[in-house]
Amino acid sequence: MGKYLKLSSIVLGIIALLAFKQQNSEKDFLGQAYLSNHYEISIAQLAREKSNNDVINAYAELLIDDHQKIIREFKDLAKGHKMKFVDGLGEDQKKHWDMLNSTDSTHFNQTFKELAIASHEQTIALFVRAYEDYAIQDIRLKNWISNRLPLLRAQLDQARDLRVDPILNTAEGIPPHTRGGSIRSVDLDLDRVNVRVMVE
Repeated sequence: MGKYLKLSSIVLGIIALLAFKQQNSEKDFLGQAYLSNHYEISIAQLAREKSNNDVINAYAELLIDDHQKIIREFKDLAKGHKMKFVDGLGEDQKKHWDMLNSTDSTHFNQTFKELAIASHEQTIALFVRAYEDYAIQDIRLKNWISNRLPLLRAQLDQARDLRVDPILNTAEGIPPHTRGGSIRSVDLDLDRVNVRVMVE
């Protein structure tokens, strides 16, 4: 009897540990992904305010619309995890935003393009890592990640193809918003991403 109770306690302990790891992994992803999308909206809003290039302005509008929709979807997904998000930027994200804000008009468009590329590469890496993480077992969340990856990859392709030449001031410089691809691994260090999440 004593051995049975001891074994049962061990099994229950393992189950509880796995459940805790799963819950933490899902909350960590949601928190990091929320900040990442909030950052992309923030730099896009800054570009819309400061750039006089139609190509940049059109891409910025596209990012704002797409990522505001993603933010709404985040909040819906987070309800099942009893989470509330705190708006704001991580430490590194705030530094990049400040750098963009202080960039002179001559280099603003190129700097925005480079930040948009880097941000989308990081966001895609975060999504791929979460999709492949065995600790995340929320099927609804996994399916959502899979469905959103093609959009993020399309935005990355568009950022790479942006023509920021000040002489070319036309929205035709933005490639079609239809690109994507299959899920693939991306090796990128995201350990410095700061996440601020309130848990009910």
